[in-house]
Amino acid sequence: MRYVATFILLVIFSVLPCFGQATQTDSQTLQAILVEMRGLHNDVRLSETTQILLTELGIQQTAVNLASQRRDTLKSNVAQIQAQQKNIAGQLAQFEDRDRATIDPAQKRQLTQVEEQLKSSLAMMKIQDQDRANDLQDAESALRKEQDSLAAIQDQLNEVVKKLQPVTGR
Repeated sequence: MRYVATFILLVIFSVLPCFGQATQTDSQTLQAILVEMRGLHNDVRLSETTQILLTELGIQQTAVNLASQRRDTLKSNVAQIQAQQKNIAGQLAQFEDRDRATIDPAQKRQLTQVEEQLKSSLAMMKIQDQDRANDLQDAESALRKEQDSLAAIQDQLNEVVKKLQPVTGR
């Protein structure tokens, strides 16, 4: 009976350290699983953030393209108005020269009327030119603002991509 009691005590003492190790190993395993789940959660969050930023990037690129088109259209309008101004100024100079050379009063009166119309058109063109130049400045400012927003989104996206890349050197 003594042998049996000694054998039972021997078995109990040899099994007790195993229970402690199993508990410690289970705790470490659970901790590793928790760390892995947190990593997966972060990866999903970063992936969702990436998708949102890519959508914003597409929308912002469209806004930049529209602002760029508006600016280009206004540049073209300004150039067109300035060309028309030069044309009218040239015609006006020709009529002033003809007016001096004309002796016939009826023809002189007619040339004076045309000259007044050209002066009026030139004045209107100058107003239009100033308006379009102001619009062009506004369009260029809006384009810069849209480009800055696009650059900010691209920077955010780059940061997220850096976080998604695997870390080396561990």
